[in-house]
Amino acid sequence: MTANTAVKSKLCGNFVKSAELPEWQALVLHLLCERAAGADSFWAPYIAMLGQQRHHPLLWGSELQGQLAGSPMLRLLTDRLQQVHEDTEQLVAAGANQLEVAQRWEQQTQSPLVSLASVAWAAAVLLGRSFQLDMSEPELPLEPDMSWYGSWQAHGPAVLALVPWADMLRHSSEAGEGAMLAYDPEARAALLAAHKPYAPGAEVFDSHGPGLSWADLIMDHGCVGEGASDNPRYDALLSQHLQPRGPRNAALLEALTTLTGGPPALVLTPSGPDVTCMAALRAGIASDAELIKAGWRSGSKGSDVELCARVMGRLSVPVSLATERRVLQLLEQAVQACVAAYPATIDADRQELQQLVQQQQQQQQDGDSIAESAEAEGLQIRIGVLRALISEKTALLGCAEAVAAWQSAVGALAAGGGAQPTPEQLAAVYGSNSDDDDGWT
Repeated sequence: MTANTAVKSKLCGNFVKSAELPEWQALVLHLLCERAAGADSFWAPYIAMLGQQRHHPLLWGSELQGQLAGSPMLRLLTDRLQQVHEDTEQLVAAGANQLEVAQRWEQQTQSPLVSLASVAWAAAVLLGRSFQLDMSEPELPLEPDMSWYGSWQAHGPAVLALVPWADMLRHSSEAGEGAMLAYDPEARAALLAAHKPYAPGAEVFDSHGPGLSWADLIMDHGCVGEGASDNPRYDALLSQHLQPRGPRNAALLEALTTLTGGPPALVLTPSGPDVTCMAALRAGIASDAELIKAGWRSGSKGSDVELCARVMGRLSVPVSLATERRVLQLLEQAVQACVAAYPATIDADRQELQQLVQQQQQQQQDGDSIAESAEAEGLQIRIGVLRALISEKTALLGCAEAVAAWQSAVGALAAGGGAQPTPEQLAAVYGSNSDDDDGWT
């Protein structure tokens, strides 16, 4: 199912075209119309398999949402629920509930086809099950989808697609990029390869993507994966912890927001923030003279995105001892604030997780009917949330240790006497976190 099949749908195709719905909303309406059509829909067997999606955060009640307190997962969920609200309003305003299939649905169920609840269900399906497939033809000229920021490069236009059967597989942290679904333009099919031999009857896994954390799996898929490895990460917003030093810094950060397609992130890992985050921090803290030296000219504005990309590349290495000390002090304070926001410690989470896993295993061994109940579903959700919270806190505690080590090394350089440390000497403090591949160019 893609936006293309939505356009071709007899149920909503003409409406999708006339309303010029964006890809996401087209697929949301496509799902709702096919579900309403019941057995008359070509997609009926697939739609029936999707179920209610109660495990997905978009369908959680306030009690389950409260489990995310103190975590950036709650901010992400709030933003997504707001998007659900906006999509619902826009589809209703465009007249989606006046479609013939919508009228029949309302007569049968006494509820509108497009509502907050139904759009949340469709959004949960898309977040948890859709793939981004490069479906460009090989003879077409291919250009990168992201020309300014990040190391990810698409080979052609990425298409949001639901792929029945393939989207039933759970994620395994042991599966690499070779076990990710990809579109083959010559075969005109989506292909998936196993990452290991499977015995008959064994569950088959794929990779939902490289470098996923438990939080990624919970928020996108409503589940955790198979395997013990994790990629601990805490996703903060730069603006929550950084106040621009002056107007020139503010203009550079405004351009950076345009460059990255949204508010710049402060991604904290056990080895500390990466080089792009360090560059963003320097952009907000550096003096006017340091920004001018980096190329952010007097009079530069938030609309100077191309210039911003070049400047951020130059700020990927330290600019001065004083600025670097302020950057590390801000990082220390940011990590402390993030840790303090959680209502429970990592040790308490680990203890609760151990108890709940034992309880779940006992229920499964006993063949308890509870194992198939809503209570079991709630237990599984709590286990997933705890793993995600532990992952985030692991990232923060490791980041605190990395920042403390950097502060100590910078202090040792400053206390060495003689000339001020050079940018190269300061950059050496960060080791592998200051690779030449800065991600900005």
